[in-house]
Parts: sequence; C-alpha cells; structure tokens
Amino acid sequence: MSNAEFQRHPRMSLRPEQHSHIAAAYDKAAFDTSLPGYTRAAFAKKAAWFRLLARIGEKKEQAALAKPKDPFGFIAAMH
Repeated sequence: MSNAEFQRHPRMSLRPEQHSHIAAAYDKAAFDTSLPGYTRAAFAKKAAWFRLLARIGEKKEQAALAKPKDPFGFIAAMH
C-alpha cells in the first residue's frame, strides 16, 4: 500500500458563525436535565471550546481585514 492511500483528508474549516451555532447546540444539551451530570458536563466543555474557536475565528477575520492588500509584496520588502 502506498502513502497516498493513508493520507488524511484536510480538515474542513468552519466560519465563526458556524462555531457559534455549534456552541449553542452544545449549551442546549448541557442544560438538558434528563441527561446524566457527567454527560452534561462534557457538553458544557464542548460548548466552551466552540465558543473559543468562534472568538479566535472572529479575531482572525478582523486581522485579515485590517491588513492592507499588497499582491506584489512591496510593503513587506520595505520593512
């Protein structure tokens, strides 16, 4: 078998809004009292993780918008 058969698929990137929607779904599950406590705790941790990913994604988007567009690299070469 070649290495090509074992290559992993690239991870799909999600937008910050999508991370927020996932976090909301995990939050809803975390507050479901019909589930055992350890399961609700796990859902709460997942919700916190996806909220963090959403905040990081928003910061990255803001930083990308703040950078000036320089297709030829003149600005980077001057510093």
